[in-house]
Amino acid sequence: MLTIRQDQVEAFRQYHLQKFEDEMVVHLQNFAPHHWRVIGEQTGRHVIRLGIDQAKRYGFTNRGPVRFYIEMMFMFGSYFDTDPQYPWTAEALNDPENTDQMIRADRLYDVMTEYSDVVAGPKNEYKFSALRRLNQARAQDYVSAALPLEDCLVAGLKSIYPEKCAYLGEEPLRVLLKKSLELATKYDLSSSEDTALMAALTFFLGHECTRDPLHGWIGRRLEKERFATAAARGADLRAKALLYLRQTLGNDEALA
Repeated sequence: MLTIRQDQVEAFRQYHLQKFEDEMVVHLQNFAPHHWRVIGEQTGRHVIRLGIDQAKRYGFTNRGPVRFYIEMMFMFGSYFDTDPQYPWTAEALNDPENTDQMIRADRLYDVMTEYSDVVAGPKNEYKFSALRRLNQARAQDYVSAALPLEDCLVAGLKSIYPEKCAYLGEEPLRVLLKKSLELATKYDLSSSEDTALMAALTFFLGHECTRDPLHGWIGRRLEKERFATAAARGADLRAKALLYLRQTLGNDEALA
């Protein structure tokens, strides 16, 4: 009788995981070319492995569902599954009536497609319009000392990306903004420019963007040891965010 040792089983598993990771590297270079060029292969492989681990928490172990989960990370942030601005992802991933991973993956795809149709628009035209408005936005145009900061940020995001805000609804939007203000406080970013920037980053890149390996440039610029003052840290973060917006979130045509 043939006996397969545990170490042989583990070696077989690792071989197929490495093969899948290599295939995802090639796939993501085409799926998200702008983003892939920014993060590079080393970080890209880290994100792939993170995605495999996170997908497993939802019972996604087949190639198709895991691949789709990682694609979602590139579209909505590595921690999209707990992001208050995407409640539909948690509903699909935790649906108690669908224990089969293929059914849940199909459901997640369906709600993602519905969301993209409404929020991104035909050929992403709503998204590109929002990016153009964000590219031209200035904090002083939205923040007023006469109004609570959170109200100003809500109004600002609604004017920049009305389709997304309408789909999300005001209560989840405010939950997200509270998280962004907590992050600003955590990193001693208190100016109107810096708090508005943090709100924009969490809104466009995900609620955990400061620790997301897909956006490691954010975390690096928030390191307190790197800059002598919070003002210098905020100024550098704003400069990098503007560059990232122009080079990664949209193409040249979209931001012209």
